[in-house]
Amino acid sequence: METLTETTLYPKITNHIKEVVKALKWSHRDPSNPEKEVILPSIPIVGTVKLHGTHVDILVYQDNTIVLQSRNNANLMTTADNQGFANAMTKKRGAILSLRNRYHARWRELHPGEPIDMSVPITIAGEWIGEKIQKGVALVRLSKRLVIISVKINGKWVPDADYPNIEEPKEGIYNISRGGFYYSTLYPQDQQCTNDNLEKLAERVAAQCPFAESFGVIGEGEGLVWKLVPHIDQSELWFKTKGGKFKPTFTSAPKKLSADDAGKRQAAATVAKAWCSEQRMEQGWDYLREQSIPQNLKGIGAFLKWVQQDILLEEVGYIEEHMIHEQMLRMEIIAIAKPWFQERYKKEDE
Repeated sequence: METLTETTLYPKITNHIKEVVKALKWSHRDPSNPEKEVILPSIPIVGTVKLHGTHVDILVYQDNTIVLQSRNNANLMTTADNQGFANAMTKKRGAILSLRNRYHARWRELHPGEPIDMSVPITIAGEWIGEKIQKGVALVRLSKRLVIISVKINGKWVPDADYPNIEEPKEGIYNISRGGFYYSTLYPQDQQCTNDNLEKLAERVAAQCPFAESFGVIGEGEGLVWKLVPHIDQSELWFKTKGGKFKPTFTSAPKKLSADDAGKRQAAATVAKAWCSEQRMEQGWDYLREQSIPQNLKGIGAFLKWVQQDILLEEVGYIEEHMIHEQMLRMEIIAIAKPWFQERYKKEDE
């Protein structure tokens, strides 16, 4: 079995439409004339419901070794768990191996004559959802369960729509296809049109989660995750659209910011307020638990560092375009996140 590295961890989806188009244009540029404008055609995209839970992965190796992961931990164990996921999955070895076999069988149907590189583990990426894992969405009214959201075979992410309904319901393992597939178009030359179309779909999902509804539970969802149909396996081009309370709302920073510190600080404060959402703060709190970092004042430094890094990574395109002063943004983030942490800690201590 190969040594686990961070390359086995599920990619963090940080892109917005603008960053995706920028990456595509860069990849299609003419090396002999790099200044020449790249005109991209419209691109079909497919979306699945974004679930508000905690991310987990199952890696299955050729010798049937099973490795459990979370987004930040490459080797979960019952003694170092993530919301009870490892404890639950260690009892489902047969179901996990059955899933691996079914995915491989389907892959062979779709790729007749092509071999599967058995030296590479299959990655069954999922979201661990249900009661007490998150809050404020319909999913919390379900019992804890695993939802398969992406699968990597032969070292490549495969199209979700080609593998629908591969699941083990009796073992509490379900497929994201229960929430449906959403089809739209990315218009590189008209990004606003693309954004408007996708936001409408995201708002529908946020108002009533289709995945939860498939179990008879009516309530709020989060949004959608999008993949480019011609580039399904390129996770660096995946992006997401959120709706409802998960969608940041703020007045965009002006194109030409005031040169003085007051103007820069005001712009940083505006976006920091939007980006330091309750959901992001809770993710940071959950990160501490996942990393076995004390959720008390000893862990506040790690929490503040995580929140800053998460925002700087996920919002890099906006920060660069609107010339947000990074150090001032960090200060404004801390000004919001620090008292949030202190209040959260008090609630846990009560």
